[in-house]
Amino acid sequence: MKFIASKKLSDNVTLRAVILWMLITLMLAMGLSLSAKRIDFGLTPDAWIATVMGSEAEFVDPLLFSDLLLGIHTDLFGLIITFILIASLYVRTSRTTSTKITLFAILLITLLSYPLGLLTSSVFGAIAVVIGLSSFILFHSIIIMMAMDLLIALIRRRL
Repeated sequence: MKFIASKKLSDNVTLRAVILWMLITLMLAMGLSLSAKRIDFGLTPDAWIATVMGSEAEFVDPLLFSDLLLGIHTDLFGLIITFILIASLYVRTSRTTSTKITLFAILLITLLSYPLGLLTSSVFGAIAVVIGLSSFILFHSIIIMMAMDLLIALIRRRL
């Protein structure tokens, strides 16, 4: 965790290269996470609702609760690690404190809304699944934008 304590990353070429590739890898991982979820659940809210809650018209059984928990557990593990890595770098940027706090708050809310939306779908129905889908996509969009911002700052030697 030397990159948190050092003054500027542009002074250490090796550390700068490591963090540059880490950011590229994390952005790729977020893109692959979106693609994997599209393959598993579908692209539209209707496909997510049919996958999670089932559809009698299409002869689709609802997702088993244990399978849903397992999927959420593995998703959250990777998403939390990614959030921590990118947030620890984003703190070092020259953005205003209110901007950073707002972004982190939105990310944490979406990170919590994704599993809660899917897990409460049996109680609240389709709206909970749509909340989970929206949160999942919003989290990925914001984290990819933050990683791109960090990548540009690192390339321009402003970090």
